[in-house]
Parts: sequence; structure tokens; C-alpha cells
Amino acid sequence: MTRVPWLLAWRSLADRPWRAALLLLGYGMGVAVMISLLSVGEALLAQARDPNLAAGGDLVLLPAGVDPAVLKVNGVTGLYFSIPNAAFVTREVLLGPRFGAAVASAAPEMRDRQIYVRVRARVAPAVASAGVPSLDRAAGAHEGVPGASDTRADRAWLNPVSTAFYDRIDGFHEPTAAERATWAEWDYLTFLDPASRTYGYLTLFAGGTGRGAIVLRLRRPGQPVEDVVVAAAVRPRDLATATAAQRIGPARVWVSSGGYRIVVRDPRLDADLTLTPVPGLYLPPAETEESALRSGYVVPVLRGWLTGTIATRGGVLRLTRAEAYHDHNWGTWRGVTWEWGEASAGTGAMLYGALHAPEEGLAAAVRPAALFLWAPETAAANGFVGVFEVKRLAYHGWHAGPVMRGRHVRVPGEIDLDAASGSDRVHVRARVWDALASSPLGASGGAVRERAFLQLRTVDDVSGTIDGRPFAWTGEGASETYVAW
Repeated sequence: MTRVPWLLAWRSLADRPWRAALLLLGYGMGVAVMISLLSVGEALLAQARDPNLAAGGDLVLLPAGVDPAVLKVNGVTGLYFSIPNAAFVTREVLLGPRFGAAVASAAPEMRDRQIYVRVRARVAPAVASAGVPSLDRAAGAHEGVPGASDTRADRAWLNPVSTAFYDRIDGFHEPTAAERATWAEWDYLTFLDPASRTYGYLTLFAGGTGRGAIVLRLRRPGQPVEDVVVAAAVRPRDLATATAAQRIGPARVWVSSGGYRIVVRDPRLDADLTLTPVPGLYLPPAETEESALRSGYVVPVLRGWLTGTIATRGGVLRLTRAEAYHDHNWGTWRGVTWEWGEASAGTGAMLYGALHAPEEGLAAAVRPAALFLWAPETAAANGFVGVFEVKRLAYHGWHAGPVMRGRHVRVPGEIDLDAASGSDRVHVRARVWDALASSPLGASGGAVRERAFLQLRTVDDVSGTIDGRPFAWTGEGASETYVAW
């Protein structure tokens, strides 16, 4: 710069010093902001290129309690965190009736997982990534296998064939050696014939020590409950872990043509039943473990139609599209207690439950009380709405009920339940119209004489507000609980 420009600049600064200072300050702040923005952009670009960071999409789902600000997820440094039942989360939650309109696409993925590959006698470490190619591309996510196309297994994962789907979620489980003495696993079916108001409970039970039983409780209107128990031995090959096909003595259950077949051939109980599920109404397998208690639960058929015959010494019951429900339980269940209920109609379905540890009273909850809600997605399908924390579960209108060991058992006339999740609310009012009572088993395997197990038939009014929109429906239901006796 020559002498004249310097002289002019100096005279300008000296003549208006405050204005010059203000201009210099503004220029400096602009430069500082630009440097900050460039630094942020460089950091974002570095993170986008980070192989240990889950990439793609506008939203990343993490396990509860994982902070994405301090932990990189889905990579070798991710400590192998994963989201169970990713198929249910993808199909029924993200793309289901509640969020499907807002979610353009969803893609589950595994990134850079450490695996070991055995080739003949040699074991080599490797790193593997996986995803569903069509979903990866739709969500703009990092492709697990670049350039791949969906396989038959991928297509079945997206649109499960009924038989394969129920076989996959409804297989039995193998207990450990330490669990065998207290292990129990059973298929459970409850049904109501709307024409005659006859209802029943059918249980196919297998214990860890090779003992099993088929148990039927049948209640015809105006008649005492009919209990049929067929004890049976369970051989190792009778139970399948890869499919829903099980054999317990004279009873068999398997999946055929998109539904269940249940057949029992015994002089005390002869049954031939077909259970047809309502699509979309199911709860995937879940398992919890608390101390020495292991508990698993799956609901393959929250609402279905039961057709066939049940013959006992009390007569023959013929069913045509009776309303039915089927679940499957497993674990070290001896001595536990629970609160449970379900209800459904053509306009919705709900399920609630809580599990309590043995010998510790009803306050020792192992599985916290929760309510699950479903609603119609279209005229032909149903979808999952959400899970809600049960805030209140109360029984009212106690009165003398069925007789057990010569004494009346007190039963409730009504059940009130309130559940919430954020601003969403669900209220259930269940009116009890019939009840059965029996002696539960304790931790030692014997009957607990101070408690009674209640099986209640109800009509449920379910109402609430979801996403600011009210809903209400009424359906037939069933509930179970324990009372002092």
C-alpha cells in the first residue's frame, strides 16, 4: 500500500473513531461466525464418514438408556447393543397405523459386527454388516451389502407367510439344567361361543422334568364348571423349538394353512379344533430375567376364530367361529402370580399384564404393569398403536363367587384400569359377568391354600385419547388375578 491510501485510512479512523471501531467489530464477528460454521460442517462431514456411526435416515432408534451423544452405535465400539423384535418395530410400529403416514421408510441394519467364521478346523475373526437391501435404499441408509437385492428370506421378513410366521414366533424353548426342576411351558387357548355363551380354557402344559398335561376348563351356562385333566409324559422329541408343532401325550398342535390345528384324542377329552387368527393382532416374543426367575411370553393370536368340536363326558360342544385368544408362556414360573387381561372387538384390541415374583407378595413386580393397544389400520388389517404404563388397576364390587373347597371365593364385579404414555390416555372398564376359581401352585409345587386364582369373563369398555383424537369401543374379554382366601 502506498503512502496516500495509508494516510486516507488513518485520517478516516481518527476523524470518526467510534464508527470505525463499530465497523471493525462487526467485520470481526462475521469472520468468527463463518469460521464456526465451517468447523461445524467439517465435524458433520467427519461423522458422516465415521464407520462406527449408524448412518442414514432422519431418525435413529437406540436401546433405552443409550445416549447417542457419548456412544457410537452399531459398530465394533457399540458394545453390540441391539433392538429386539426389529421386524415388529419396523412393520407394526414405524410403518404401522399410528406412524405410517409420517414415516416414509424404515430400515433395520447391523454395522461392522464382530463374528467368527469356521472353515473346516480353522476359526477366523471377521466383520459383518447386514440389512434389507430394498429398505436400505428407500431410507437412504448405508447398504449392508452394496448392490444386493432382496432374498427370499428378506421378502418373508417384509411380508411373512402365515405358516412360517407363526412357526417362527411360537416355538418352545430348551431350559438349562439348573432350570429344569422349576421349568414350565404351555400353549394357552381361551374361547367364547357368542351363541350359547359357553366359554372355556384349554392348556397344553409341559414341565422341564418330562411331565405334561392337557387341562380343559369348560363352563356351559347354568352348569358347574367341567374340569378335565389328562396327565401325559413329554418325550424329548415331542417338543419343537423351531416350529409351533408340539405333542403332549394325546394332544397335538401345529400350524397349517395360515392357522392352528389342535387335536386331542383321549376317552376323557376328544377335540378337533381350527384356530384362524385375525391378521395384525399379535405380540412378539419377549423374555425377562430377574434373579433366578426367567419369564417369556408371546401372543400369536390376540383375536381369532375357533371352529370344531370338543367332546367330554358332559357332552359335545360344537363351535363355529367362536371368539378365541392364544398365547404361549415359558420360564421358571412356579409360584409366580400375575395380573392379566385381554379384550377385543372389530374396532380394536387391548392386552394388559404384570408379573410378580414368588414368595415376595404382589408388590414385587418382575414385569411392570403395561397395556398394549391395537386399532384397525384398514378394513382388512389391524395394527399396533402403542404400549402404555398402567397407572392404576383397581377391583370393585366384591361379592361372594364360586365355591372352592367348601367356601365361597370373593370375586370383583368390575375392574378399572388407567394407562398413559406422554399425553396419550387409555381407560378400561371391565364388567365381570362370570368367574372361576382354583388353587394356584406355590414355589414348592403344592397348592397354595391361602390364595385363589380367578379367571374372569368380562365385557370391556375401552376408551381414551391417542394423538389428541378420542376413541372408544366395547368388546368381550377375559382377566386373571389372585385373591386372598
